[in-house]
Amino acid sequence: MMSESSENRLLTFEIGESLFALPIDGILEVTERSVDACVPTVPLSVASVINYRGDALPVVRRDQIFELDGTEASQPEHVLVVTDGPTHAPRLGLEVDRVVGLIDGERPSFRGSEMISERRPIEGRLTHVLDPVRLVARARDVIESSLSRGG
Repeated sequence: MMSESSENRLLTFEIGESLFALPIDGILEVTERSVDACVPTVPLSVASVINYRGDALPVVRRDQIFELDGTEASQPEHVLVVTDGPTHAPRLGLEVDRVVGLIDGERPSFRGSEMISERRPIEGRLTHVLDPVRLVARARDVIESSLSRGG
């Protein structure tokens, strides 16, 4: 069981020029970006898989998850291994440009249906605090939508 102080910690990271945060209990590991493999019937521009401790971990392209505005982000340096529940099973690899660090802060309430649960200023920057459950669900929706379009 995590201590109360670790439950109130957020990992901040950058994707392009934007700053995001996830509760630390929604992240299993920060790993270096590794070689990815194609998934049959899913375009590489949508998703791939990486080897995570001997298992295939889906990595949905961040421009698909966040609907980035066509400005190409730099090559990702890290992958956050995200979990979405109490089993702490790895569910998603999230490519990020740069891990900024851990901060103490009040845990978001995660009400509503949006992937971004709130926006708050952190160290002078607007930070998008993500709900790990809805982040994984969004990635799943992107893959399913790609399959229904026939790739």
